Amino acid sequence: MRNASKMIPVLALTAICLVGLTGCRDRYPHSMVWQPGDLHRSHGEPAEGGYYTDWDPYAAEIEVKPVTDVNPVRTQHVLVATVKDAEGMPLPQRRVEWIITDPSVGAFVEVDESGWRASRGHKVTNNYAITHTNTGPHVLTRGNDDPSDDVVLETGQSWAVITSAVEGTTHVVAYAPGIYNWDKHKVFVTKHWYDVTYKLPPDAVNRIGAPHTLTTMVMTHSDGKPLAGYQVNYKILSGPAAMLEPGGGQTASVKTNASGQASVTLKQRTPTPGMNEVEVEIVKPAGQGKEPLHVHTGKAVKTWLAPGIAIRKTAPATAMVGQTFTYNIVVTSPGKVAANNVVVTDQLPEGIQYVDSSPKAAVSGSTLTWRLGSMAPGASKALTVNVKGNRTGEFVNPVYVKADDGLSDKSQAVTVIKQAKLALSKEGPAEALICDTITYTLKVTNTGDASATNVRIEDTLPDGMKTTDGRSSAAFAVQSLPAGQSRSATVKVRASRTGTFTNKASATGDGGLTADAMAKTIVRQPMLKVSKAGPSEQYVGRPGRYTITVENTGDAEARNTVLTDMLPNNMEFVSASGGGSLSGARITWSLGTIAAKASKQVTLSARATRIGAAVNRVMVEAYCTEASAQMTTNVKGIPAILLETVDVADPIEVGANTTYVITVTNQGSAVGTNIKIVCILPAQQDYVSATGPTSASVDGKTVTFASLASLAPKAQTTYRVVAKGTESGDARFKVQLTSDQLTVPVDETESTNIYE
Repeated sequence: MRNASKMIPVLALTAICLVGLTGCRDRYPHSMVWQPGDLHRSHGEPAEGGYYTDWDPYAAEIEVKPVTDVNPVRTQHVLVATVKDAEGMPLPQRRVEWIITDPSVGAFVEVDESGWRASRGHKVTNNYAITHTNTGPHVLTRGNDDPSDDVVLETGQSWAVITSAVEGTTHVVAYAPGIYNWDKHKVFVTKHWYDVTYKLPPDAVNRIGAPHTLTTMVMTHSDGKPLAGYQVNYKILSGPAAMLEPGGGQTASVKTNASGQASVTLKQRTPTPGMNEVEVEIVKPAGQGKEPLHVHTGKAVKTWLAPGIAIRKTAPATAMVGQTFTYNIVVTSPGKVAANNVVVTDQLPEGIQYVDSSPKAAVSGSTLTWRLGSMAPGASKALTVNVKGNRTGEFVNPVYVKADDGLSDKSQAVTVIKQAKLALSKEGPAEALICDTITYTLKVTNTGDASATNVRIEDTLPDGMKTTDGRSSAAFAVQSLPAGQSRSATVKVRASRTGTFTNKASATGDGGLTADAMAKTIVRQPMLKVSKAGPSEQYVGRPGRYTITVENTGDAEARNTVLTDMLPNNMEFVSASGGGSLSGARITWSLGTIAAKASKQVTLSARATRIGAAVNRVMVEAYCTEASAQMTTNVKGIPAILLETVDVADPIEVGANTTYVITVTNQGSAVGTNIKIVCILPAQQDYVSATGPTSASVDGKTVTFASLASLAPKAQTTYRVVAKGTESGDARFKVQLTSDQLTVPVDETESTNIYE
């Protein structure tokens, strides 16, 4: 009762599938009506009433292969079952039950365990198993490396493996419970097990007319011992007329001897090429009340071969007078048996002169002979004959081959001997610049009446010239050049120096054909030189005038000449002559063409903006030449030191302090160095303190500050001296400044009124 609650929806779903729900064809009803859960080693059953209706309407037939077979004992045999629908299409997920009936030998050793949970295949006992057809293809490899014994399973198939340790027969019933038709839901399989194995006669190939022995070996499978007394029946099935000995007929029966062998001799009635198929049947002898049993029927193939001979001769269709050309001769033995006493004869026609041959022929006048002896089956032999044509015309050259057994063949080659003539022209520029790529055009023409073969143009360059890829020569293979036709090629070269170059080329072809041509080119070179003149020293803020001269010292004009001047970063542009234009810090002049040995000049004005070396580089470029120069202007600055002194409190009474502020300013354009301040107090004052960028020392009324190493242009520094009034009067505080740039000291006085 525990499954009762689940049965109603399952039956409902089954009913829906039976009226055509998509996908039910590929679902076996047991997957819905048989008990769910883990695998149960029991007989699954359809739901109540299932066996009284066609509860799997798709399943129509079960097929098992093989139905009958013979195997040696102690081997395994695979049975493959296929469940099909009415159209013969395989069905997946269909249950198959395997039953070994009594009396039988053998047992199940393995079955298809495809499926899940309750529907998974399994071996219930050694005589009963359940499997389900697969949902996809599989391969049983038998666990070895031999693919020939693999079993390929398709969708809708399942399998079981049986074996037997003893001789006898296994009877298997393969049952598909989902098939409603009782006449089609089971298949009866018979498997015979014998402790017998055998070796059939191997296929063989022999020369026609040679007798051939066919031997079959029979032995036990378990330990390989020979089996005597087994009857082996031979029968000629097809092929040329032949007979079997003993007996001389189309059939012969022989029993195996103590070595397990049964032999007959196959003979041809008339030596004829062809193939005999011989059937071989092995029958186990009767014994212990049993009839003789068929063990195996196989086949052996005997091929009879006749020798063959063939020859083929080739030669060029055309050749020129005096040109060496080759006849190629190939002799073949196309059979699978040897051709004996092979002799080749070549009769050269008049007008064809023998040069040499390989292998060397026996020469008698214009007749060439080779004795090749025996040629193995499938072998070939190549012969070459080199000849020359002494005159024009068409020459037919036949070659013959003969061998034993009346074999012979013939081949011939036709060559037309003609004459050809070559003419060569070479064209190039009369003048060029050294940086130009110079192109020479070579044209070879066949002015004769025959094709020129193996035509080749070679151009050997003179010293100082090389091809654009760095070679000293160029070569072009024209191969065949028909009469009246031309071929052209180009050579691109560069010169490494100036001068006059004479370039000679030649053309050659088979038969001693030659032709020459030459071209002359003068190579020139423009050579620019640039110089810049101007002030070597210049003060910050002042303009300087510079003159740039461009000269062409070469022997060719300098075309598209462009002059550029890159101002250094401490110079700024003021003006330029000759149409010079400014872009950033670059001034550019387009000078056009400068003739050989001519020159052009421009001027430039630039203002110095900062102290330091102004390195100015000028460059000129034209087609095939360039030059550059540079000059350095030392930009200087002028230091101008300003000294100012003020008293903070004025007047003061006796006993009071006042502070003198001393300010030093570099108003110039150069750095001031070693700046030194010295202060002298009047008699009415005493020293109190002093501060500044450097330390101060006091000697009586004199206050001296240590030298200040440098003061940059526009920079400023401050000193402070504090003094105390000691008596009334007009006190005069004096300051003196010296530096490396001052030739005389700078003095400054500040007056302070002291009262009581």
